[in-house]
Amino acid sequence: MKRVTSIKTRITIWYTSLMFVIIAVVLSLVGTLSYQFSINSIEKDVVLQVSQVSERFIFRRSNIFQAVDSNKHFKNVSIYNSDGEHIAGQYIYDIANIPFRDGPPRRESVEGKEYIIYDVRKPAPPDIGGGFWIRGSESVNSTVLLGRSAFTVILIIIPLILLLTAIGGYIITKKAFLPINNIIRTARNICSENDVRQRIQISPLTKKDELYDLSVTLNTMLDKIENLIMQEKQFSSDASHELRTPISVILSQGEYLLDIADTDKEKELALNIVDKANQVSKLVSELLLLARIDQNRQKIKTEKVDLSALTDIAVDSVKELADKKNISFITDVDEDIIVNADEPLLLSAITNLITNAVKYGKESGTVKITAFKDESSTKITVRDDGIGIPKDKLEKIWERFYRTDDVRNDEYGSSGLGLSVVKSIIELHGGKVSVRSEFGKGTEFTITLKTN
Repeated sequence: MKRVTSIKTRITIWYTSLMFVIIAVVLSLVGTLSYQFSINSIEKDVVLQVSQVSERFIFRRSNIFQAVDSNKHFKNVSIYNSDGEHIAGQYIYDIANIPFRDGPPRRESVEGKEYIIYDVRKPAPPDIGGGFWIRGSESVNSTVLLGRSAFTVILIIIPLILLLTAIGGYIITKKAFLPINNIIRTARNICSENDVRQRIQISPLTKKDELYDLSVTLNTMLDKIENLIMQEKQFSSDASHELRTPISVILSQGEYLLDIADTDKEKELALNIVDKANQVSKLVSELLLLARIDQNRQKIKTEKVDLSALTDIAVDSVKELADKKNISFITDVDEDIIVNADEPLLLSAITNLITNAVKYGKESGTVKITAFKDESSTKITVRDDGIGIPKDKLEKIWERFYRTDDVRNDEYGSSGLGLSVVKSIIELHGGKVSVRSEFGKGTEFTITLKTN
C-alpha cells in the first residue's frame, strides 16, 4: 500500500535535505580552504625564515650562527654541517634523523606528528670551509588538531541546525497551510452533512495571498451551487404543486369514464387512464415529500410504533402485486419491537422496500422480512431472491430517477424515486439504510434505527 505523506511533511523533508547538502558543502569547503590556508601560511613562514638565514650566508656574515641562535625570528631554523651535525638554531629531536633534501617545502610524518620541512644547501664562508644545510621546520599538529576539532564541532552543529530548521520550517509551513486545512474541513463537513450552505471561514486578518483567493473563489462557487440546488428544489416543489390539481381532475374523470364505459375497449382505455394518473399522482407525492425534506419543511411526528403491526400492514398493501408473480412472504419480526418514529413515513419506507423486492423478485420466489432489536439499534431487513444489482450500480441506486433496468421499471411504472424516498425518510429519523446484492441471486436492504 502506498504510504500517504502530507505536503507539509514532504516540504519539510525536502528543504531540510537541501539545507543539509548546502551546509555540508559550505562547511566542507570552508574547512578545507581554512586548513589549506593554514598549511600554506606555515610553509610561507618557514620558507621566509630559511631565506633570511640563507641571505646571511650570501653576504658572508661570520656571525651567522650567533644570529640564528639569538634571533627570535629564526626560531624555526636550524643549521647543520655537511655531516648532518647540528651547529646552530633550533634542534628538534623528532626530525634530526630525516635526510636532507634540497627542494620545495615538504611534509614529513614522524611517529604520528606532522612537520613542514624546507632544506637549503649552502657553501660555508671561506674562513670556515665545508658546506652547510639550512633546515626550516614547523609542526602542523596544532593545525591538524584544530581541523579535527572543527570537524567534530561541525558534526555536532549540523544535526542541531537541521533539527532547528526542520522544526521551525514545519511550524511555519503548518501555519501557512492552515487555510488549506480550513478548506478541507469545510469540504468534509459539506459531504458528511449534505449541507452546501456551509462556507469556508475567512478571518478579517487573513493575508490576501493565493490561498485567500482560493477560499474566496470556492465560496463563490458554493454560492452558485447552492443557488442552483435551491432553484431545482423549488422547481420540483412548485411543479408538483401545480400538477396535483390537473392530475386529480384526470383521475376523477378517468374513474367516471370507467364507470360509464359500455364496451370492453372503452373500459380498457378508461382503466389505462386511471392507472397512469395514479402513477403520476404517486410520483408527484414523492416529489413533494422529497422537496419538503430537502427544504427542512417536513416535520416528523414521532410516536410509539409497533414494528410487527407496521410490517403486516406493509405486506398486505403489496399482497396483490405479489400474487400476480406467485411470490410468498416470510416474516420474522420479534414481538414487542417498539420504535419512536413517524408511523406514516416509516410505513412508506418499508412499503417501498417490500414493493421493490416484489417487483424484482423472481417468479414463484420469496421475499423475507426480518426485524430485531439489540442494545444499540433496531434493524429491519427486506431480502428477495430476484435479479440482484450489479456492483458498479450499487452506489447509484440512491440517486433520484436512477433506474438499473429501464425495461422492467417501465413494466411496473417505476419512477426511480422509491429508494431516494426511503433513504430520505430514514435519515430524517436519524437512521441509515444500506444494501447488499449479488447479481442474479438477490438483494437485501437493511434499515437501521437507533434504539431509544
